[in-house]
Parts: sequence; C-alpha cells; structure tokens
Amino acid sequence: MAILTISREYGSGGRDIGRRVASRLGYEFVDKERLFRDLDAKGARWGRVAREVDEVCPTLWERHDWQYRGYVAQLEALILEYAAADRVVIIGRGGFVLLKEVPHALRVRLIAPLEVRLETIIVRESLSREAAERLIAQVDNERACYLKATYGVDWAADEHYDLVLNTGHLSYDEVVDLLVRELEAREALATPEAKAHLADLALAARLKARIATDPRVLIPTLEVRLEGSTPVVSGIIHTPREEQLVREMAREVVGARPVRFELHHRL
Repeated sequence: MAILTISREYGSGGRDIGRRVASRLGYEFVDKERLFRDLDAKGARWGRVAREVDEVCPTLWERHDWQYRGYVAQLEALILEYAAADRVVIIGRGGFVLLKEVPHALRVRLIAPLEVRLETIIVRESLSREAAERLIAQVDNERACYLKATYGVDWAADEHYDLVLNTGHLSYDEVVDLLVRELEAREALATPEAKAHLADLALAARLKARIATDPRVLIPTLEVRLEGSTPVVSGIIHTPREEQLVREMAREVVGARPVRFELHHRL
C-alpha cells in the first residue's frame, strides 16, 4: 500500500530500476508508454499532444494554450488516480511534486556520473560519444525546464526527495533492494486518513481535468485546490454561461459532494 515516484537523470537507470521494483512487489508500473495509452483512450488529440510535448520545456505560447493546459491537467489526474489505487511505481512527469503531501509516497531521485550515463546511452542508443553527450544534456535540460515551468520547482534540489541514490556507486540490484525495503516500511504510513486525502487530491485533479479539456469554457487561470476535503474551483470567467457550465461539470464529477466556487467575472 505504498507508492514510489522516480525522478531520474537521463541514463541513470530509472525506468529499468522502477520496472524491477514493480515486478518484485507486484506493483503497477506507470511510465510514459502507459500514460500515452491512457491519453489515447481519452481521444486522439490528447495522445498526439502527449507525444509532442512529454517532459519537454514548454514555450511561452504553449503554457497559455488551451490544448497544452488540458494535457497537463489530464496527466496530473492520471498520476493521482494511479497513486490513489496504491501499489504503484510512477516514472517522472512530476510525480514527486504531485505526491508531496502523501506520507506513504516514497519520492526518489536517481543520479549517476556523466561517464556512467554516457556508457549506458552509447550502448542503448547506438550513438557516438559526442551524440550521447548532446542527447543527455538535451533531455536533462528539457526535464528540468518542464518541471520549473509547470510547478516552479528545481528538479535537482534534494529537498524534494526522500532519497537521492547514485547508480554510479550502487548497482541496480542494490538500489532495487533498498527501495523494496523502504516501500515495505512506508506501508505503515498508509493510514485511512492519508489514503482519504490522496483520494481527495485525485478527485480535485479529475475535476480540473474535466473543466480544462472542455472547449466550451476557456479559463487560463483555472485552479482546483482542496480546503480540508472540499474542492475549491477558482478562476476568471467571461460569461454567466461559463459559470453555469463549470458548476454542471463539477456536479458531473463529484456528484452531491460540496464544492466551493471562487469564480470571478472579467471586468
């Protein structure tokens, strides 16, 4: 009943290690391919957008684009839904930020010296040393920029993680063993209260995704946060019709559960 998020430098073994942990413990394994399939199921548009902008530094235009914001909202909702189901390994995509309030989530960052990562990428991608160096720098820079632009966090700051592990100093098997032990210990933190809060976070994310992906409403300032267990929908709207639609979508997602609205009309 624990959750593992893995943030990783390119070539440090994050996906391989995550897959091994999931196999050992019988956990779900959620990486980009799994999320892409989920987004495909929501419509061809969203799978296409995901493949174009996944963990890529968004341009200023993209940050304010309805389609991009809808994609991010759906990605967050998927990650939180997987987390709420428990026993899952989540690779990248800001999972460590989304689950920072969840005590039974183990947030891990994997790093390795450049030389170690170069050896991995040269073999795996059949690249020259120079091409591998460029690829590592590009991927790491894109991931760091995506997280800074989307969540305002420094990807490399140790304060965001429970563990920072160097796969240049530890073998993959040693890392897997360590993570399995940590996850088993963290299961005790999956209290009913913690699980209920995570379910509330997932619900709020589903509501945001529902509103953010409906072309009838355009709310660039849309936020859905929790106050206690109550979702609070805020943003600037343009017409009474937009407000009515937002309220209808909230009822569709949360049913009779209370929701507070802080919707302000543009003057």
